Amino acid sequence: MAKRAKKLDLIDALTKTKECLLSLPGEAERQRMAHLIPEIIKELEVLREGIGRFPDASEIHHIAGAIHTLVSFFDTLKDKPLLAEILLPKKTKSGKTKRVDVDINALQIQLEGLPTEKILGELTKHKKDVLVELSTKLNITANKKLTKDALADRIFKLGFANKRGYNLLGSQ
Repeated sequence: MAKRAKKLDLIDALTKTKECLLSLPGEAERQRMAHLIPEIIKELEVLREGIGRFPDASEIHHIAGAIHTLVSFFDTLKDKPLLAEILLPKKTKSGKTKRVDVDINALQIQLEGLPTEKILGELTKHKKDVLVELSTKLNITANKKLTKDALADRIFKLGFANKRGYNLLGSQ
């Protein structure tokens, strides 16, 4: 009876081996895995380099000491506000505001439609950089050192008032 049991076990083992053989990868799968091995090796090398860059015990000790020094320095600044103000001045917001894009062509058309008396008042409502662009568009040489009001007055006189005067004289 022992021989019969051994025979069945051997048949079962061979059957299972055959099933295992069928589940092995084919030639295409083998080639794909073979091509993946160099890529995996490269990734492992990258990981090895990354691990090599980790700080060692002495570097960690130095960094911890530096952090402790900085913490004690900032604690000292809490007690000495004048020193803190000298070393770490508060940030001030810049005086410049965000530039609002103004369509110069539309502004020129709008100003040409206004009565002469209201043009200067409308010009002074705009920022200096808009007035500089408008003067460039109107071929008026404007010195950037001019104040906003002086620039508005120059644009008013040379760009609009004189032009209207010439047009009035030309139509007579």
